[in-house]
Amino acid sequence: MHKINLPLGTRAEFGERAVKKQLLITKLQQYLQKRNFMKVNTPLLEYQEVFTNFDLKQMRTYQLLDKNNKTVVLRPDLTLPIARLLTTTNIKLPQKFYYVGDLFKIAKELSGRNNQMTQAGIELVGYSSLKAELECLLLINRISQKWLNGQVKLEISHAYFTDSILDSLTADTALKEKIKNELYRKRIPEYQRLIKRFEKTTSYVFLQKWPRLFGETSAIKKMLIGIKLPKEAAHFLNETLAIAKLATKLPNQKVIVDLSIAPPQPYYTGITFKGFVDEIPEYLFSGGRYDQLLESFQAQPEPAVGMGIDIDLLAEVITVKSTQREKKYLFFEPDQIKEVAEQLLQDISYELLLEDDLEKAKKKVRLENAALFKISERGEVENVIKNSSN
Repeated sequence: MHKINLPLGTRAEFGERAVKKQLLITKLQQYLQKRNFMKVNTPLLEYQEVFTNFDLKQMRTYQLLDKNNKTVVLRPDLTLPIARLLTTTNIKLPQKFYYVGDLFKIAKELSGRNNQMTQAGIELVGYSSLKAELECLLLINRISQKWLNGQVKLEISHAYFTDSILDSLTADTALKEKIKNELYRKRIPEYQRLIKRFEKTTSYVFLQKWPRLFGETSAIKKMLIGIKLPKEAAHFLNETLAIAKLATKLPNQKVIVDLSIAPPQPYYTGITFKGFVDEIPEYLFSGGRYDQLLESFQAQPEPAVGMGIDIDLLAEVITVKSTQREKKYLFFEPDQIKEVAEQLLQDISYELLLEDDLEKAKKKVRLENAALFKISERGEVENVIKNSSN
């Protein structure tokens, strides 16, 4: 028989891992529901136009044609579908949403990442206050304290800081893109070659230090002593340092600032943040402000902040304990199905034994140190084995 494997980049989930992941999702949803976040679900398929802010080819998305020959995409992102949803419904804003769902991006070969990922997240739409960013940081801190022993580090940046520096130096779009690419990838020799043309400007000292502007706020301030930034860049820097300072007030929270990192997504417009633990190379959390996102779908933009949580990655590192209960089995004969149904209405915790023979059932139960009950001829529940020692 021909063996059919899973498509590359996908995996089946079962047993302990699947239970742990579902338990994590359940606990996270319960917390957000208590905080009055509105649940939102979007379809797996969206029209290509929803993702105009993405380079779909570079992102390596799954694309196909519908019956009208229009291109549809397996969603590579969960924020943009929510933005599309808000323009096609009459949901009153401001509003706080949460979601849990799968997204699809074809991972690069040998990257170790799957093409299908489960993500949870929150979207705070209609809020211009800095409190929206703090709501996200509070959630990250709660997860860090509750499930990760306070190990999460926050990395704070600003989506417009890099552009504000480069716009003050040149109008050459191609050159700016090259400098950004080398800066973000930390390819220092090529970066140094590109900025050499600015060595006679007042910004050159900053440009030389830029790739190293990563660390605690005190270290960043020390490296920038004596350096005058363009007005707009200085404003973005002050915003970044201010929220980083606030984040340090969270319980047992480590915070760093990175001024030479790419925004998590191209649609961000303000403060961005990521959360990670040292032993994991990928980020567990990422988000930020995207005040112009809804403008892609409607004339009226709305202030908004969003954050995604990598559920697959989080499930690998968290310590979530499920409530342990004594396992108990119920043995029955097929013609006792009515009595079984009545008993399960009273107590759903029974696991039905599907063995035909009671003696085989006893062997199974003893091996698992469980309790065994059966339906008697009178239709009553009788205890057969209390535990493996009986």
